[in-house]
Amino acid sequence: MKKVLMGLLALIVIYFVGPKPDAPVLNASPTWTQIPDSMPQISEFIQKKELANKELKPGNEAKIIWADSLNPQKTKYAFLYVHGFSASQMEGDPVHRQVAAAFNGNLVLARVAGHGEKTSDRTLGNVTADEYYASVENYLAIAKKLGQEVIVMGTSFGGAMTVYLASKHPEIKAIILYGPCIAVADPSAAILDNPWGLQLARLIKGGEYNEIPSKNKAHDAYWNLHYRFEAVVEMQNFLTHTMNKEVFSQVKMPVLLTYYYKDEAHQDQVVSVKAMQEMFPELGTSSALKQEIAFPESGNHVITSPILGNKTELPMQASVKFLNEVVKLNK
Repeated sequence: MKKVLMGLLALIVIYFVGPKPDAPVLNASPTWTQIPDSMPQISEFIQKKELANKELKPGNEAKIIWADSLNPQKTKYAFLYVHGFSASQMEGDPVHRQVAAAFNGNLVLARVAGHGEKTSDRTLGNVTADEYYASVENYLAIAKKLGQEVIVMGTSFGGAMTVYLASKHPEIKAIILYGPCIAVADPSAAILDNPWGLQLARLIKGGEYNEIPSKNKAHDAYWNLHYRFEAVVEMQNFLTHTMNKEVFSQVKMPVLLTYYYKDEAHQDQVVSVKAMQEMFPELGTSSALKQEIAFPESGNHVITSPILGNKTELPMQASVKFLNEVVKLNK
């Protein structure tokens, strides 16, 4: 009996000293320095950074869409769009463009660190939770240069980072969340950033990579469908340390929460609808300034892009209506 107990104790010790990612620091400030003030120079600033990355796939780069492309200038409102894990800015197209255009706003299309690059054996394998989030802080700094006030839109993991961003930046005018990844739908994902989580993922999946079946050519062009499990571990590492009541309570600005849900059998299978619904009342935003809308006919986790077979009119219309009637933006 004593040997059995000693063996169990040894296993427990081995488990808890096993490899796991460090808790992220998540600095609430940009890492980019010397962002220019003039509109043309800001555009050149982003273009130069993106052109320096020779691994970027066409159309996946970060960019600015000006309210007036012939005369780029600061607008009353600037919009920042943050895409989800393994995706690109096309995950929100055309909704992000249409919403920004409805209010004559400049639009910043972020590219989260490591994303949008050509497939390789190291795809997303070297990016940390801190680097994911630093991307969002950097593009928020850009958006602040482009508008007097900033509205942030985020899908999936980009939605989760938008929530955390909002908790650290009360000056943000409003946030719009499209199927935010408050938690992954598969509850077993929670073990990924625990000791031996990466090793367990490899063992269960039988390899070092996650493979997502391609739906069509555009899906393959604007998403990373082959990436290392280290990337998923770091995404979960971010969620573990940020998606909690303490963070939610610090979000005070207007919030629109949207997602795909029809019934228990027909709902978002990628991220947890239950986690979104539980988050909503925990937000620090007053009830008059927040809305929750389910789109039963979306049929897919991604509700803002026709690339995955979705009609995007309803999410776009709901976003514009929210900004008009709740946030009371003026053109």
